[in-house]
Amino acid sequence: MNKKAELRKGIEEFNRGDYFECHETLEDVWMLETGGDKRFYQGLIQLSVGFFHLLNRNLRGAASQWEKGMSKLADYDDEHLGVNLKLLLAKMRRCRELLESIREGKQAEFDWSLAPQIVTT
Repeated sequence: MNKKAELRKGIEEFNRGDYFECHETLEDVWMLETGGDKRFYQGLIQLSVGFFHLLNRNLRGAASQWEKGMSKLADYDDEHLGVNLKLLLAKMRRCRELLESIREGKQAEFDWSLAPQIVTT
C-alpha cells in the first residue's frame, strides 16, 4: 500500500464532501500504521466521521467525533505529512462553535460553506 497515495485520495474525498469514502480510505491506512502517524490518521478519520454524522443530523455524534479528532491532531506540529493542521484545526474550531449554536437552538442549520478543505503543501 502506498500510504502517501492513500492519504491524497482520502484528502480528495474529504474535500469533495465524500466523508464516508474518506473514512474508508484512511481507515485502511490507519489499520496498517504502527508508528507515530497512527493518531494522525485516526484524527482525520474522526473529523470525517463527524461530518458524516452531521449529514445525517446526528449532532451529538458529530460533536463527539470532532472533539476526539481535533484532540489527536493538536498533538502534531502545524504541518504534518504535508497537511496544514494549523489551518484545518482553526476551521474546525469555527465549525464546532457553529454546531454548538445549533445544538443550543441559537441557529437552525449548519453553514456548509464553513466545512473546511484539507490544505496540503
